[in-house]
Amino acid sequence: MVRVVMGVTVVLIVGLAAFLGGGNRFLCHREGTVPGAADLVVVLAGPLDEDRERVAAGAALTHAGRHRFMLLPLRHRALTWSWFVRYYHIEDPIPDERVLFGRSNDPKRRHAFGLGGTFAEAERTVDVMRERGFGSAIVVSSCYHIRRARLAFERANKEPGLTFDFHAIDIEGVGSNGPWWLDGGYILKVADEYLKLVGGY
Repeated sequence: MVRVVMGVTVVLIVGLAAFLGGGNRFLCHREGTVPGAADLVVVLAGPLDEDRERVAAGAALTHAGRHRFMLLPLRHRALTWSWFVRYYHIEDPIPDERVLFGRSNDPKRRHAFGLGGTFAEAERTVDVMRERGFGSAIVVSSCYHIRRARLAFERANKEPGLTFDFHAIDIEGVGSNGPWWLDGGYILKVADEYLKLVGGY
């Protein structure tokens, strides 16, 4: 019995050390390059405390590309681009005609919400890209969310021809220069993301 307890304890300690040491880095899955040319910037919806950063980064990336569009998939119908500009304090807004919103009315698509909105957003993005003839997109999200976003877009992009780059926004340790695991709120986000990632797989 003592050996079993010792074995379980060692496994838990090793697991905790691995989580604290590389748990966040594994989720971020950075390419190490700045996204290049693309037809579209896709901003995935996030928690209120970080969604503004995602939208601001998406607007900046849209500005950086000539004739590039920005898509905010599955946002509430009542939200307009002027709402985001006003309440998110977007300093250099892009023209309304270059901002797209998407919400699927297909009841067959609703099952994706069970795996988290990310999978439904990816499916809707692929639909919009095919409808409008876009071939490439930069997907913007928080760093810890990038690996699940990649999985969602790989699943949604069933036919070849569409390409996706991913742009990660760092949001961990707000107000702190310490390690990510010293921020209790961020630890919970990372742990929750692992549960959603396992559910996605």
